[in-house]
Amino acid sequence: MKYLNFLVLLTLISCGTGDLKNDFESSPGYRTSGVEQFILPELPQWANSSSSGDCFKVSSFHYLNFNKLKDAYQLSYSQMIELQAQYNERLENYFRSAAVRFLKPMEEASFFSNTLEQVRGGVKSLKLPEVKKVDILWLESYTTSEIKQMANSSRFDENPVILFSSCHSKQSLDQWIHEHKLEEVGFYLVSAEWLTPYSSANELKASLHLEIAELLNKDIKINLLKSENSTLTELILP
Repeated sequence: MKYLNFLVLLTLISCGTGDLKNDFESSPGYRTSGVEQFILPELPQWANSSSSGDCFKVSSFHYLNFNKLKDAYQLSYSQMIELQAQYNERLENYFRSAAVRFLKPMEEASFFSNTLEQVRGGVKSLKLPEVKKVDILWLESYTTSEIKQMANSSRFDENPVILFSSCHSKQSLDQWIHEHKLEEVGFYLVSAEWLTPYSSANELKASLHLEIAELLNKDIKINLLKSENSTLTELILP
């Protein structure tokens, strides 16, 4: 499945630079924000899924073109990941409040440039305290009752816990925590809009993934919590 999704992504990227795009740009009334050059084409709904998490993503996320971002703004891998995550979160907040799924070119440019300036100014969504060890809990690897059992047994009291989801957005992951009354755990969140087809070396890979250590202090030891019979391919651990 991951290779199929990758082929779909490459096909869409190719289409995005071909005759179809030229037809749109030459049509009367076509306007562009300039932001679209930094955004990869969206995956179709049937391919917008996680094979390891066995789930469909709750939203069609905007995955960014890291090569063009790096050339234009000299951003680091961690900054580009933050930019993608924060931009998607801003879009979702807007779409929920406005009940629309469309941005005018001026709005799109404003959202992107404001988010870019925040990231370049040091704003981070994932801010951990100074610790030596962190647990990462993969949501799709467990049932809800299993996660509640771990919470009730004080399993999450030793180290900060990052709750990772293969398919939830930050908004829907927050909602899941609230629905199941797990707020007291104090999860730090890494959701599906943090994934990218690019490596930290800006190489295009055959799947969506995240090199999580690049977002954390290099000295932090990472302990992955997942069920024994599950295989997580989306988080790349050191």
